[in-house]
Amino acid sequence: MEMNNQKKNANIGVSVFLFLLALVLLGFSFFRQHQLSNLDKDMSQKISQEVTKEVGKILPQTSNFPDFDSLIDLKKLKVVDNFQSWTPEAQVNEDKTQKTIILDKGTLAKAYVYIRASLNNKALTKWESIYLKMNDTGGHIFRKETLPLPSGDKTELLFALDSIPYLEHGPYSELRVPFHADWFQFFRDKLRLNILTFASSLRPVMIEEISIYYGCIENSDCELKLVK
Repeated sequence: MEMNNQKKNANIGVSVFLFLLALVLLGFSFFRQHQLSNLDKDMSQKISQEVTKEVGKILPQTSNFPDFDSLIDLKKLKVVDNFQSWTPEAQVNEDKTQKTIILDKGTLAKAYVYIRASLNNKALTKWESIYLKMNDTGGHIFRKETLPLPSGDKTELLFALDSIPYLEHGPYSELRVPFHADWFQFFRDKLRLNILTFASSLRPVMIEEISIYYGCIENSDCELKLVK
C-alpha cells in the first residue's frame, strides 16, 4: 500500500512537473511570438513613414493659405506705410489719410488688399478698427472675414478686392452683419481711385502697411500708381 502510494505520488509529481513545463514552454512561445509581432509592427511603421516621406517629395503640397501664398507672384503697390492714427473725440484729420491711385496701364486679372496694424506692437483689440474707403465705398473693415493668414503677433488682414466686408458706422463689433463692397469694379472701369483710411481708436494705432497686390491678365502688363 505504501509502495503504491509512493508510485502514485511519483506519478502525480511527474504529471505536475510536465504540466508546469508545458506552461513554461507555452508562455515562452507566446512571448517570442509577441516579441516578433512587435518587431514586425515597428518595422512596418518605419517602412510606412519612409514611403510617406518619399511620396510627399513627389506630390504637390497643399497650402492652408492659398491666397496669401499667391501674393509672392503678384505686383505690389504700397498705399500706406507706418501711419500713426487715432480718433480722439471722434475727430479725424482727413488730410493725412487720403491717397489717390490710378490704373496707369493694362487690365487687372485679380487684386487683394493687405492690411497690417498694431497697438503697442500687439494685435488690435475689439475696441479698435481700421476704417478704409475706396471711392466713398466702405467703412470699418470687418476683420472676422479675412482670408486665411499665418498667425502673428499683430493684426494682419487680407481681402479679395471684389468682396470687402465692412461696417458702415461704429461701434465696431464682430457680432454685427457686414456689408460687402466690390472695389475691383473700379479698376475695371479705370477710374481714379480715392482712398481714405484711418484707425478708429481712442489710443494711437500704427497702420504699418496697406498694400494692393495685383496680377495682370495673361500675356500682358499692367501697373497701378500713386497720384501725387
